[in-house]
Amino acid sequence: MTPVTPNKTSDPALESALVRRVQAGDLDAFAPLVRQHLPELRAFVCLRLPVPHLADEITHETFVFAFREIARFDATKPLRPWLRAIAWNLVRSELLRFAREQVNLSRFEQAQLVALTRDSEKRALQDETVFLEECLAQLPENVRRLVDERYRLGCSNDELAARFGRSAEWVRVTLFRVRKQLRDCIESKLTAIPDAV
Repeated sequence: MTPVTPNKTSDPALESALVRRVQAGDLDAFAPLVRQHLPELRAFVCLRLPVPHLADEITHETFVFAFREIARFDATKPLRPWLRAIAWNLVRSELLRFAREQVNLSRFEQAQLVALTRDSEKRALQDETVFLEECLAQLPENVRRLVDERYRLGCSNDELAARFGRSAEWVRVTLFRVRKQLRDCIESKLTAIPDAV
């Protein structure tokens, strides 16, 4: 929309006559109304929506809406407040649309972050499981059997002591040391993996 020099001589009677002519079907009578109100209306929109292409679009839409609805306008009243009200409603709609878009974008980003975190945690858990199996395979056979009977079969320390012919204290200390050894083994393997992200 190209800038138009404002018509400083705003005659209410002339404006009213032009509105009545448009309402009667004289389409050419709308152009002087646009010329008269365009600069002030564009400034009004720009102050509330300082994005040049949107300001031009909203200003244009305001005049289109006014033209379509001019039959409902009371020609005895000034046109400027009505045009401002239309423009303000369009600006408000644009601001609400922008706010919804920002909320949706933020929700999308959060969903992506959650999915990325979940995938990363799942991958880390899968890695840990694989590494645990690898680290368990490195243990001596009797220690591996002790871990298996304790954690897979759920045997108590006293039951394990009886099965292995050792004291319950030996079982506790050995399991403590094995857990630490397995944890260190898994952590060393995890730190050797390059970040996928």
